[in-house]
Amino acid sequence: MSGANAGGRPAAMTGTFRRHVPADMRELVAGIERQRILLAQARALGDQAAELECMTAIGHQLFMSGRESEAAPLLDEALELARRRADRKAEIEVLLGLGTARQYLGERKLAQLLFGEALMLCAETGLREQEHFLLHHRGRCFVEQGEIAKARAAFENALAIRKALGNQRFIDSTQAALDDLEAL
Repeated sequence: MSGANAGGRPAAMTGTFRRHVPADMRELVAGIERQRILLAQARALGDQAAELECMTAIGHQLFMSGRESEAAPLLDEALELARRRADRKAEIEVLLGLGTARQYLGERKLAQLLFGEALMLCAETGLREQEHFLLHHRGRCFVEQGEIAKARAAFENALAIRKALGNQRFIDSTQAALDDLEAL
């Protein structure tokens, strides 16, 4: 995935920076429909844990498919449910998705608040599974805000975590984002 959009201009100059494009959009849309069926079943059964899981999955799939205007209200609802259930792990994951949806809607200040809140929860709870994703997404958002030094710091922190985890795909993604900063 390149950091440039059509015309070879760095993506940050056109509004987004290194937005992930799913390899199989049809499969992603089919996944949304499968999750909607599971969500309806969970609601019918009153299974809040399954409901939260489905809403979060659908929200993430919606923003990945370019439907962030649908994702945001669903993720707002999921965030309320995660907080009512005091499910901090789910809350962090929902904040990541909601922040990303808000970022894609151009609401970058709100996105940064959501990413920051999730990072605080990671630190407070020790639930750090999403931390590298949050830092990477936060870095992308900083680029879009023209805050290159803050973006670099976020990417460098994400990269350190990703190197410790040893996931080469994630390492490569964050390294490419750092490399693309030089083009800006």
